[in-house]
Amino acid sequence: MLTRNHVQELLCRSYIQAVAARCGMSTSEPRPDYGIDLTVNDIEAFAGHHAETGYKLDVQAKSTTLSRVSNTEVRYDLEVAGYNALRHPAPGCPRILVVLVLPEHEAEWLAQTEEGLTVRRCAYWVSLKGQGPTANRRSVRVVLRRANAFTASALRGIMNAIKAGEEL
Repeated sequence: MLTRNHVQELLCRSYIQAVAARCGMSTSEPRPDYGIDLTVNDIEAFAGHHAETGYKLDVQAKSTTLSRVSNTEVRYDLEVAGYNALRHPAPGCPRILVVLVLPEHEAEWLAQTEEGLTVRRCAYWVSLKGQGPTANRRSVRVVLRRANAFTASALRGIMNAIKAGEEL
């Protein structure tokens, strides 16, 4: 049986994959994992076929039941190694942190009926590109705005910004 932490991680990955699929994008998993859990790949039709465009988004996926949620933000304690991977000032591919906030009780995380599959609560995203170093040894408190819910609309906007050469 998977540990609680592994279940949370897989739910977050599945959440991201579902959002990407809704956008008509694919995902891949880097092996081995050096701080990037998933890559979202832009897909478009070209010459009668569908293919990756080369535009990509790297994602570090986290999940928690312990984050502090206010009306406007989610505060999450990210391990320093993950923080350092995401704050790179000039990554070859844009990268973001996605944090899935789950209910405290495991039985409430997922509901399934003939009408639908529901993952409870929401995931939020933030870019940490260019953030300064930390003297912390274990974790860094990261603030994710609740306005940055990781939705299909948000992912399309992120990918459009990448294609336009804009900073995240």
